Amino acid sequence: MNHKRIILCVLVLSVIISSLYFKDFFTTKTGGDYRNITDLESAYNADTETARSLEQLKNSQEKALVISRSNSGLRHIAITFDGLSDRNTIQQILDLLHKYNAKATFFVDGLQCAEDPQTVVNIRNAGHKIENYTLLGLNKMENLPVERLVKDFSRAQKIIKVTADRDPNLLKCNDTKYTDQLLIAARACGFNSVVKNDIFLNVEKISSLMSADDFVRSIKPGTIVSIKLKTDVEPIVKEKEKTDLRPAIDKQPGLKELPKYTDLREKKTVDAVEKFLSSLKKANYTTTYVEEFAKTNQEQKKTTILQSVLIDGEYLKKAVATIHNQLRNIFTIPTAYAANLEDNKAQEIKTVLTTEPALAFTFGGLSNEIAVDDVLGRLDKLGIKSTFFVAEIEMKRYPQTIKRIIEKGHEVGIAIRPKDGETFEETSKTIVRSQKILNEQFGVKTTLVKQLSGVVADTTKEAVAALGYKLIGQSINVVQSKHKDYVSADLIMEDIFGKHVLSLARGQIVYFRMDYYTKDLLVGELMESIKLRKVDNIAYRTFYDNPENNSNNDSRYSIKPVSSILNNKKLVYQYPIEPQNIPLSLRNDQGVNIDKNNFMAEASKRYIGNNDVDYEDRMLGFSKMEARRLDRKGFIHAQENVIFLTFDDWGTDAAINKILYVLRKHNVPGAFFIITNNVLNNPNLLRSIAVQGHDIGSHSDKHKPMVIRDQKNGKQIRTQDREEYLSDLRLSYQKLRDVTGDVTVLGKPSLTRYFRPPTLAISKMGFEALFETGYEYIISGSCSTYDYKAQSVSELVYTMKDGIYTSDGKIKQGAVLVMHMGDSSIYTATALDMLLTANAARSDSDPSKFKVGRLSDYLVDGYSQSERRKTLRLSSHD
Repeated sequence: MNHKRIILCVLVLSVIISSLYFKDFFTTKTGGDYRNITDLESAYNADTETARSLEQLKNSQEKALVISRSNSGLRHIAITFDGLSDRNTIQQILDLLHKYNAKATFFVDGLQCAEDPQTVVNIRNAGHKIENYTLLGLNKMENLPVERLVKDFSRAQKIIKVTADRDPNLLKCNDTKYTDQLLIAARACGFNSVVKNDIFLNVEKISSLMSADDFVRSIKPGTIVSIKLKTDVEPIVKEKEKTDLRPAIDKQPGLKELPKYTDLREKKTVDAVEKFLSSLKKANYTTTYVEEFAKTNQEQKKTTILQSVLIDGEYLKKAVATIHNQLRNIFTIPTAYAANLEDNKAQEIKTVLTTEPALAFTFGGLSNEIAVDDVLGRLDKLGIKSTFFVAEIEMKRYPQTIKRIIEKGHEVGIAIRPKDGETFEETSKTIVRSQKILNEQFGVKTTLVKQLSGVVADTTKEAVAALGYKLIGQSINVVQSKHKDYVSADLIMEDIFGKHVLSLARGQIVYFRMDYYTKDLLVGELMESIKLRKVDNIAYRTFYDNPENNSNNDSRYSIKPVSSILNNKKLVYQYPIEPQNIPLSLRNDQGVNIDKNNFMAEASKRYIGNNDVDYEDRMLGFSKMEARRLDRKGFIHAQENVIFLTFDDWGTDAAINKILYVLRKHNVPGAFFIITNNVLNNPNLLRSIAVQGHDIGSHSDKHKPMVIRDQKNGKQIRTQDREEYLSDLRLSYQKLRDVTGDVTVLGKPSLTRYFRPPTLAISKMGFEALFETGYEYIISGSCSTYDYKAQSVSELVYTMKDGIYTSDGKIKQGAVLVMHMGDSSIYTATALDMLLTANAARSDSDPSKFKVGRLSDYLVDGYSQSERRKTLRLSSHD
């Protein structure tokens, strides 16, 4: 009898386990491709789904699981956006998520989804999750009857599925108590989990980075943080008629009249999101999707169910444990691996973090033999080695082509094309098989894997990481569907780069597809055109000095295989810099200790002015008496013939690399004052400036002057309030520190606490904010060259000389030249080269010969702009 009981228990247990682990196998999934639907009203009809859910409701009282947080132990959080805002605001949020490499889950309500499907598609294409926020995003939904809940959930699910081409997995109700009735309705509609969270980001309170830091410190790992984009809709008690679910085709986005406060509210939301993401990054939090929290909780629930089965006898307990472990090992590899998601995902490398003046051309698609031969021929002619990504099927079909690629010295990596829903195990097997073929048939071992199209799934990232490979993406994807039948490389270049992308950048990866264009030779022509117009233009070229006639001219960027750049360990770096690698002096943001009694003394000590800035122009908040105490000459105290070269703003590699070459050529230092708003789009260039031995300072984040003149009344006014300015200054310095904080030059940090005021305008409030945020010196300069306005090289050389020499030919000791590194300053590098070449030709005994100093060598502890004699006694540069 006991044996029969044991056998019966084992059978029951097997059924339970099967129901847990084979559920997806035996359950029919909702399918259908909705991309080509033309009858949208029919596509949005959810009568069938509603009827099925109501029938399920009769047969089962199973409840959906409530997800409120994760107990995985990982230092991550989930971010959700509830409801939709206008398309422009959503795009700004998507850009910020991309900028900070953050993941988010967007809970969208059905009606908004139908009204603006393109916004939902944009969210999906950006790689974020889209989930169900009910039909209208109503609050207090626990008060609705269960039949109404089922209709609401089912309709919203259908609309979102049609629009996003996928079934949402999660449901969230706005400000609603999850009663048993509501959870049963949600489960009947196919939701295993609903999302509940009590932590909301109050955009009104996140007005500064400090407040964002405080908020981040208040949350715990595993928290779900929600950001409401949609204001609450009043609950509807009666449903008199069906809601018209057809998209508002005749409506033009942005034309409906909105309250006046809408723009301000949305701006506050975007600003708060950026501050929040920045603080998360600083606090070393990673982000994940709410769906991952749900998976973890479901796994815990399965374990709990198994553990709760009442079994008598140690024998059965051991049997259950054995069966459970075996099934878990066989069927839950992806889920088990996902337990350490953030630590075990390969990040897609779109740009190699390196200071090497090199970038990579990569290619895919071997089926067009004419195009492949043409590309290989052009690469040979140009002396370029590239990376070719080949898929498993191509290895079998085109072995001779691959051998030819290898014989010509190019690199070969693995290309994959995962199917929708492909598992971790399936992707892993594809990569392993591909590597085996490459090794056995072609003698190639690679660590590079590239997904040729589509958004890279988490399971793919996990598989690549688990196998020890690198996941390669691209900075520039040359392949665009609209270009398939183009016949001109020029037209494609115009579409891809526009007027403002003047050059490529260090570490970028460009991807070309050889089997795409109708015109066989177009990909080769395009590749050559990009090299000529976006890479070769980065080099410094004059009639007397260019890479072709001067072997010492090292300003040219090379094109190399991806792994060649990745494996140059001396030049690759980590971003952001690990805090422990940053000197304590740069980590400590303690500002200058000032109060009412010593403010003017410190201000006059730390401000190197400009002759054009005075009480009447670009100066606010100082009394006339105080203004007289501030420097207006702009010279650094020195007793030798030394000058200082400084550069403002930001630009592309095409502009800045030429300046760097000229400084390197003449072995002179400069000080670069960076506008940091766009600097993280090209951190390699910023770091290159630092490692080449130059001082790095801030020119603010948004380049808003402290003072402008009101065009209506002519009065001087400020552009930002105190909190806004503090936030800008902190953010600017943080960006510079995250990229260059560990770089030292002759034992000193390259990063300084120097600030160049935008337009050289200053204010008392601005000085207070600068001192509070840790900046030590405000440096304008003695000579504004206005190089961006120069009409010729000779004109600019004359202006520079006027800033360096007196009328009788003597050196203006300590002169600070203000130049610019932007793309509009087209003559700066050449004029500077001519000036430095002429100076180098003078004998050392010539009193008109100057040397170029480094600001950080002169602005030492105790330096005071208001006390020349005292400062000179400190100096060792006599």
